[in-house]
Amino acid sequence: MSFLKDELEKFLQDRPRSRELWERSIQVLPGGISHNIRDLGLPSIEAFPVFINSAHDAYLIDVDEIEYVDFWMGHFALILGHNHPEIKQVIQEELEKGWHFGTVIENQVKLAETLIHDNSSLEEVRFCTSGTESTMYATRLARAFTRKRLVAKVKMGWHGPNDTLFYNVKSPFVGRETPGILKEEEAGILTFEMNDSSVKDLIRENKQNLAAVILEPVLGGGGGFPVDHEFLKMLREETERFNILLIFDEVITGYRFNYGLFQNHVKVLPDLTTMGKVIGGGMPVGAVGGREEIIEQANPQVKNRVWIGGGTFSANPLSMVAGLKTLEILKGSNQEYLRNNQAGTELLSKLNKFFQEQKLKLVVTGYKSLILLHVLSQWVENPSPNEIIALTDHTGEALAQMALLNRHCTGMHGIGALSFVHTPKHLRLVQEALEEIAFPLSKT
Repeated sequence: MSFLKDELEKFLQDRPRSRELWERSIQVLPGGISHNIRDLGLPSIEAFPVFINSAHDAYLIDVDEIEYVDFWMGHFALILGHNHPEIKQVIQEELEKGWHFGTVIENQVKLAETLIHDNSSLEEVRFCTSGTESTMYATRLARAFTRKRLVAKVKMGWHGPNDTLFYNVKSPFVGRETPGILKEEEAGILTFEMNDSSVKDLIRENKQNLAAVILEPVLGGGGGFPVDHEFLKMLREETERFNILLIFDEVITGYRFNYGLFQNHVKVLPDLTTMGKVIGGGMPVGAVGGREEIIEQANPQVKNRVWIGGGTFSANPLSMVAGLKTLEILKGSNQEYLRNNQAGTELLSKLNKFFQEQKLKLVVTGYKSLILLHVLSQWVENPSPNEIIALTDHTGEALAQMALLNRHCTGMHGIGALSFVHTPKHLRLVQEALEEIAFPLSKT
């Protein structure tokens, strides 16, 4: 308990301005936040999230003028880092013209053309403003196209908290994740285990009523667990065999590990793909794309069209121009991708080697530049994804977040995602910080 006491004392002493804002915040916002994970679990240990005032490159600066190396990077969206000068310039130029028209604009055509050119599974695209919307619209399109009711999703798969897919995301996997939505049987949701071939039986047993199978190629919100490429190929074969649509949620993986969608790398092409984060250059964006005959259902000129992609801020001018410039930069960034992916792989390996050798109750999961930290209630040798989720120590994870903040590192899900602006110095900082706090964390 002395570790918690010492870390909390330092945290509170150094952040009077954040503390004042937090006390004001909890009076006017439920839980003091507008996104559930942004409190980092810190209120559970009598702390609070730090309030950020500015950012540049790999750094965040809070209202108490404390600087942090940021490994969260805007929910994984900022692969080029904070306040990138070229992105900033095009946004400033766009601002001179206006920042919201509520009309069609040239850059929505250009960004759609770029996405379609880069990715052979995309024949048409519709923009919205978030990944949550895009997955909701994708399943709606699938149900309309197939005229079937059921949708199957992978357990631990996070597709946003929409009413359609917010089921069996978190342990202990009791179905719906929140009051206020239908039970999974009523909602027409089936779930299956990642990398488990028994999904074949699920598909075949429900082939007459199954509209779509949806999953992330790497379970980002679920814990940073990569799906086996052979499993993805098997899903493609099984869904094609029974005229069921395959949907890849690439909100996180799209343009994260290479230029283009992850599906191109694994050579598994779905019928529909949802996108977000990186393709908006740090501005609000979501998109759903895929086969023309499916997306065309949303054409307003089609009789009995499928209503998707509405919203006041869909294809916002700032999002479109920031996304275009980001993809333009990324297209010539193969070496940066390789370096970033290698750096993430090495950091993950080094940390897990250290935790396992010392039998510490921490484990890191992820894929290439996506790295998530888990604090467990007990040490397990080479824990499986299900063991990691079941043994998660939420208090320990909150303490880890606070201890990292005290060492000038910040992220969510423990670490988060590397960007092109992270250097070996930044990686050494977070590695040393985690190795330092791992021993006292394992004793709590």
